[in-house]
Parts: sequence; structure tokens; C-alpha cells
Amino acid sequence: MTRRTESARQALDQYCLSKGEPLDTLETGIIDLLTDLLHLAQTEGQDGFMLGQTAQMHFLVETEHLRKP
Repeated sequence: MTRRTESARQALDQYCLSKGEPLDTLETGIIDLLTDLLHLAQTEGQDGFMLGQTAQMHFLVETEHLRKP
């Protein structure tokens, strides 16, 4: 696990604790967190979908070396 994935896992675990719900599945936990982050973005006047697209572009750039033969 990388430092980034460790940090993300800690954030997800803390998110589940703050909701008072156990992490049912990793997929469900990530979806719930992303959904709540979209709600937060909207509340704060941000475009959550644009933020998500930008994050996905960053991820693709950061993992490009993994896709090259």
C-alpha cells in the first residue's frame, strides 16, 4: 500500500466511524464517501462533478506509468 492509499483508507475508516456505521464493503464505503463529498461540494458552491473529473485526470496522470508496457 502506498502512502496515498494508506491516507485514503484512514480517511474512509474515519468517515465510517463518524457516521457510526461499520464499513460493510469497501465499494459501498467509497461510494458513500464520494456521495457525501458531492453534497459538501454543492453546499459550498463547488461543482462536484468538475472536481471529480479533475481528480480522475490527476489519477490518470499519476498512474500512467502503470499502464505503459
